[in-house]
Amino acid sequence: MAYSITTPSNRVSLYSSGLEPVFGRLFDQAFRDFFGSSDSEAQSLKKLAMDVTETDQGYVVHADLPGVDKDAVKIQVDGPRVTISAETKKENEKTEGGKVIYRERSTSQFYRSFELPTELDAANAEAKLENGVLTLTLPRKAQASALQVTVK
Repeated sequence: MAYSITTPSNRVSLYSSGLEPVFGRLFDQAFRDFFGSSDSEAQSLKKLAMDVTETDQGYVVHADLPGVDKDAVKIQVDGPRVTISAETKKENEKTEGGKVIYRERSTSQFYRSFELPTELDAANAEAKLENGVLTLTLPRKAQASALQVTVK
């Protein structure tokens, strides 16, 4: 395809050149990309928004998990590394006279993995999910105290 510079004397309408449908599709795609369609697979994996606070005993993590059941949340603690993941599934169905005429399914996955400065005590960690906010209490692992050996 050859390109040319359009001047007032050689201007051709987009409609007569056949480019209108091409530009229409490009505009529609840019509009969908900008506003983010919820049907996109790329949008289904969402980064988990969270706050981490350090306390005297360890750390407290507040993470947003809107619409997630507590049974769908998975938390893994391995040394100083914490991994939080969750998945939601929603199904809306409209029927007319017993036949499904419209079905919409939506799934969202949340994932976040991060490392804290100290080893964590996974056995004493606690998690609570209320009103779409996960509160995760992560105590520090007790440090082995240094022993002094006496010479005999």
